[in-house]
Amino acid sequence: MLSSGEKPGRRGKQKNCITKELRLGDLKQYPKSDELSRFRIALDKEMRTEPYWDMAPAHDCGIPCWMGEEDMAATAVAEAAALGENLLSFASAVYSDCKLCIKCEGEEYSVISIYSPAYLAECFGEQMGLERDECLKARYAGTRLDCSLLEKEYGAGCLEKEEYLLLVGTLDKFVRHELWESIGLDDGLEYKKYAPSSSAEDWFRNPVYRDKTIMKFRFSSRMRCFGYRKEDRFRLLRIERDHERSNKG
Repeated sequence: MLSSGEKPGRRGKQKNCITKELRLGDLKQYPKSDELSRFRIALDKEMRTEPYWDMAPAHDCGIPCWMGEEDMAATAVAEAAALGENLLSFASAVYSDCKLCIKCEGEEYSVISIYSPAYLAECFGEQMGLERDECLKARYAGTRLDCSLLEKEYGAGCLEKEEYLLLVGTLDKFVRHELWESIGLDDGLEYKKYAPSSSAEDWFRNPVYRDKTIMKFRFSSRMRCFGYRKEDRFRLLRIERDHERSNKG
């Protein structure tokens, strides 16, 4: 797939460049390996293949196709609009993780331009067959929230669709806070220590959590998230729908 702003037919100008500094011939200096051989074969095939959309473009390159005040005719953006497809993009203030509004001959099209795995999971996670916990893991990668330890038995799969949307909205709010102090002061979250009155009522009495300070916060009047903070990240462990455990701690 072409990048968002690439025009058909422009790939031959520096066709032997792999990166800004590395050329195809430079690969000879590296030790031989199966991985390197496969990479070189794939590059060679790519250079000898006609650009995907140059062969039979679906849109008329001579007709203006507007994105704001810029004519996108003869670009991947216009082609994606004509085909009803979406784009994978390089990092760009214009094209990263957003919906592009395209207007052509009185018609209006929406093209999703994807840069990050998080946005890919958000837009197409269900179509890709990703479980909700995997979508959360991708969505919050690199933020103060770590969903990689979320236990499947108590994960987001137990939620109704409306409940899941409430969860995502709250987790988005959680990561937008710049300081942990402001999280603690957020009345909507009610972020506080989980403190059961006895070990018998402790939902986290498993030895693996013995040295962890379990915290909790809410994403509705009765639903809660549980986890612990490690350095500057919050490890999400469990989600509770009925408030039963939270009531006891």
